[in-house]
This record gives sequence, structure tokens and C-alpha cells, in this order.
Amino acid sequence: MDSVTQSALIALIGLIAGLVGGLTGLGGSIIILPGLAILVGYANETHTEQHTYQAAAMAVNFLVAVPAVWRHTNAGAVRKDLLVLLLPPAVVCIVIGVLVSDRIQGDVLVKILAVVIAVMVVSGEISNRLRTKEPSGLDDTSRIRRATPAIFGTSVTTGFLAGLLGVGGGVTTVTGLQVLGKIPIRQAIAASAALMCLTAPVGAIVKMSTLDQHNQSAIDAITLVGLLGPAAVIGSLTGSWLVHKLPVKIVRPIVSLVLLAAAAKLGGLIG
Repeated sequence: MDSVTQSALIALIGLIAGLVGGLTGLGGSIIILPGLAILVGYANETHTEQHTYQAAAMAVNFLVAVPAVWRHTNAGAVRKDLLVLLLPPAVVCIVIGVLVSDRIQGDVLVKILAVVIAVMVVSGEISNRLRTKEPSGLDDTSRIRRATPAIFGTSVTTGFLAGLLGVGGGVTTVTGLQVLGKIPIRQAIAASAALMCLTAPVGAIVKMSTLDQHNQSAIDAITLVGLLGPAAVIGSLTGSWLVHKLPVKIVRPIVSLVLLAAAAKLGGLIG
């Protein structure tokens, strides 16, 4: 594959990732990582490029999250008291996740990613079907205070997986906050985007600073961000608009099936 074709393919992956993320809420990196692994591939059996892919995915997560946070803030959905509880554990755990990932070979990370994608897709579909009316009987402040243990557990899980694998963790955050913490869905989605906006740059910077351990270059990761990022932002904005135009109840299961197939390929279950 020549460099121009590969660059165009990477930009296309970013566009699709942003589109799917904006349309279904599954997140962009859950598309970017298997897309790069399957369509761009690796130069050796240990898949060392996976570390570069993860660094780039975290940086793109930030770029996609910024306009989403802006929209949620204007809509009044971002709860500062919720974010204050989520942020410190997530920042610590995303750094821990990155440092742990640096001790794992790329091919093993790919297999772990396959399992996590499958779990995230299934849990996302379950969460989507468990959505009920907004909880009542408590004001937002009391509800958040009561949900503190669930918020902490969600933050730790999301941060660690984000650092370990480069995934955004949107599905994990929203599912944990809404199903376990009984946080209203709009606030959960807004908190997920804000958390990603604040933690993804930390994870990306730490990961890029350690790429030389794997004979990889931060310049390569930044180049990937330059190809993926603008297309992902355009796709995200388009997906956010299309969510009101297309039958998402039909589109989301189709995307989920495609992601499960991609997970199976990454895991070596299909050729």
C-alpha cells in the first residue's frame, strides 16, 4: 500500500469512527483501534505499532470530546459536583493503565482489546435497553452523593481501561453512572464526554512519552492524530446531526454486530 492510499484510509477510519461515535454513543476509539489493526496492520508479530495506535486514539478522543462537552455545557447537562468525584481517580488510573500497558506486548494488548470491545458492545446494548425514565424523588445533589461508591468504581474502571488500551471508555462511564449510580442519562453522557476531555490528553501525553520503549516514535503517533483527528471531528458532528434523522434503533445493532465481528478477528477467532 503506498503512503497516499494509506493516509486516505486512515482518514476514512477517523471519519467512520467519529460518525459512529456521534450516531450511536459507542465512542470513536472503539472504531479507530480495530480499524487501524485490521486495515493498516503491523510490521511484526509482536504488534509493537499497537502502542502507537493507542497513543493516537487517546489524543483523538480528546479532539472529539471537546465539541461534545461544549454542547453539553450549553445545555446545562455537565454537573461539576459529579465531575469532581469522577476526575481524580480517573486521572490516576489512566496513568497507571498506560504504565501497565508499557509492560505488555502489543499482540497481547490486541487480544485484550478484542475482549474489551466485545464486553463494551454487549454492556452498551444492555444499558441501552435498561434505560428508564429519569429517576425521581431526590434532587441532583443528593442523588450524586448517594451514588459516590458507584461513581468511584466507574471512574477507576474507565481510567484504567483507557490507559491500558487507549479506549475512550464512554460506554463504561455511561453504563456505570446510569445503571449503578442511577444518574440521569443526560448527565451521565455529559459527564462521560467531560471526563474524556480531561483525562485523554493526560493518557496520550504519558503514552507518547514512553513509545521509545517499544521502538516507536511519538512523531508517528502525532502524524496519525493529524490524519484521524479532523476527519473524526467532522464525522462526530455529522453523526450528532444524523442521530435525529436516521433510525438509530436499527443502526446501532448493525454497528454492534460489525464491532463484534472485528473483535472476533482481533482475537483470532475468524480469519
